[in-house]
Amino acid sequence: MSDPEFAEQMLDWWDFDDPAESKARFSAAAAAEPDAARRASLLTQVARAQGMLDAFEAGHATLDSLGDPDGLADEPAVRTLLERGRLHHLAGGIGDAEPLYRAAHRRAVEAGLTGLAVDAAHMLAIALPDQEHEWVRAGLSLAEGSTDPLVPGMLGALLTNLGFSHADEDRWDEAAEAFRGAVAAYRRRPDPRTVHNARWTYAWALRALGRPQQALAELHELTATRLGADDVRVAEEIAENERALRAADSSRPPTVRRVV
Repeated sequence: MSDPEFAEQMLDWWDFDDPAESKARFSAAAAAEPDAARRASLLTQVARAQGMLDAFEAGHATLDSLGDPDGLADEPAVRTLLERGRLHHLAGGIGDAEPLYRAAHRRAVEAGLTGLAVDAAHMLAIALPDQEHEWVRAGLSLAEGSTDPLVPGMLGALLTNLGFSHADEDRWDEAAEAFRGAVAAYRRRPDPRTVHNARWTYAWALRALGRPQQALAELHELTATRLGADDVRVAEEIAENERALRAADSSRPPTVRRVV
């Protein structure tokens, strides 16, 4: 496992709603970092932020500056493979991303970098929809009992995307169970936004199951939080569930974006 303190710090520097600010934080941290392996790991996150900003050439250039992953220590090597894959993936090159994700997964497993191995399994589950369940199972198996700081977030993402797959197939009991598991996973490292989104998604599935009263209990708890009070989706779901209680059946749930 990577240094837990360093892993926690990297998680804290990320704001996925503001990749430009995240990029600035990681760039400054890398410039000040004397340890070569840590500096390389920080620069991989600069590349990830550049990809999220659609600066794909800049992202590849950042990773190119680190050299061949075979010559890097395990953690920056795995992160380089992952972020190279994500750059291709975001640019539409899933075929180029897949072997990089596989290489990242293989090296992470061999090195005992559980959180990064789960991340790679998560990306493979997205990139290979026909193998999604296989890679979700692989990620869940790795995550079981792990204390790696990266695992809760990745486990939440895996379960959320699995829930959406079940929802797409109208398997709402399994979707709700997956979403409930995502809530529990995100609560292991409580980031208010991810916990909030997971709880809203769980309530969404409960309405689809025809359980509006249970959904409303979840949603009314959310309205008592800062994020819930300002989230129009919560108000809309409350209205839909109240309507469902007055009707013979509930309306179709809204479309929700997957975790990426």
